[in-house]
Amino acid sequence: MTKIKKTALFIVLLHVPIALLWVISPSVFVSFETAMLSSTMITIGSLYAYRNMILSKVGEADPEDHKDTIDRMDDPYDLYEDERDIEIADVKEMIKAQKKLQKQATMENTVKNISAMVSVYRLVPYAFFALGFIVLQNNHMMQLPAYLVGLAYGIVIGYLLARKWLV
Repeated sequence: MTKIKKTALFIVLLHVPIALLWVISPSVFVSFETAMLSSTMITIGSLYAYRNMILSKVGEADPEDHKDTIDRMDDPYDLYEDERDIEIADVKEMIKAQKKLQKQATMENTVKNISAMVSVYRLVPYAFFALGFIVLQNNHMMQLPAYLVGLAYGIVIGYLLARKWLV
């Protein structure tokens, strides 16, 4: 319960100086607020989706892997293992085989991580971001400098909130 109280206090204290933007212009305030909220939601959603993906992959880790980190960096494709089954005599064939393995590994990695890329936690904030921009532009309320500052501000706020909530 204390996390919720601290977060609410943080948000209230954060919006006091932002509310002063209304004095400058309502369109500056709305541009800043829309950009800040959308980038905050995108940051939190992305970090949450990747956190869930990592937690699910940790359960799939193979504890029987005998290679340490340095061995994996020096020889990621097990080219220098003594127990290798297939010896490739021709260098061209070896290059083709390695390119095929690399392409296959890239596709497998993309398929495994697609859940974090198309997560609802990321798609909804991006939709809010796009629609917010369109609404501001169509109503002639877009103040680009305030919008860009709001985007940067929102990324920092989103990171701080995600760190507090997700860690």
